[in-house]
Amino acid sequence: MRSLYFLSLWLLVPVALCAAPPFAHGPFDQVLQEYVDDQGLVRYAALARDRAQLDSYVDSLGLYSPASHPDRFPTREHELAYWINAYNAFTLRGVIDAYPIASVKDAFVLSGFFNRQTFVAGGIEMTLDHIENKIIRPTYQEPRIHFAVNCAALSCPQLDNRAFTAPDLDAHLEQALTRFAQDPNHVRLQEKWLYLSKILDWYGEDFSAWFPPDRPNPEDMPTIVNYLRPYLLPDLAARLTEDITIEYNDYDWALNEDKEKGSPRPAADSP
Repeated sequence: MRSLYFLSLWLLVPVALCAAPPFAHGPFDQVLQEYVDDQGLVRYAALARDRAQLDSYVDSLGLYSPASHPDRFPTREHELAYWINAYNAFTLRGVIDAYPIASVKDAFVLSGFFNRQTFVAGGIEMTLDHIENKIIRPTYQEPRIHFAVNCAALSCPQLDNRAFTAPDLDAHLEQALTRFAQDPNHVRLQEKWLYLSKILDWYGEDFSAWFPPDRPNPEDMPTIVNYLRPYLLPDLAARLTEDITIEYNDYDWALNEDKEKGSPRPAADSP
């Protein structure tokens, strides 16, 4: 009877107590804090020498994903944070696997770093291109991810030195967008010419298709201008007029590296 009593008590334990905890990004957060500076530059040489923590995190991505273990990702925010971090972690892994290199275009045969080199997420091999264009963009329809995922190039939006997590995902994405919009490397007005990052051209449909109800897009200016306007520095925003001309910057594919003293210096071809 005593064993039956304890069995009954066990059956009364809430199911929630037995549920798997959300997927943890703490190890990746530690990697980013240690090897990425405040400008988003990465100490690749040091990371390549001491890669155990990044490798361990990448191994965990290989075992779990929102598709393979949905119980570990209870909300949309948990899912999206996973895919953003996975993209960034796989990019770092791909670079240090090929290091020393001058550009991600050198990291895989025939410039296939994004569309041929594969990584494992939740037991399934996939490319970075697949993660961005077959999972993140169509599933979550969140244009701010373009300021969060990082392709390891100088013209990419800055790699943050903190991992994305579900509780503060919206605030983190807003911060990434604001930082991008206020960076003259990505958004610069010179007389009547507005120079923008090529990313805003490549993924222009994402910005034209999504506007919050409280911020509809006026018809008097290009969509991308009105998308960025709330995040621009006030002086630049005030100088925008209807007759501006948009020009997209050339993309610099040079590695976003914090070049430490004594790091290898590979010869670089022009991107």
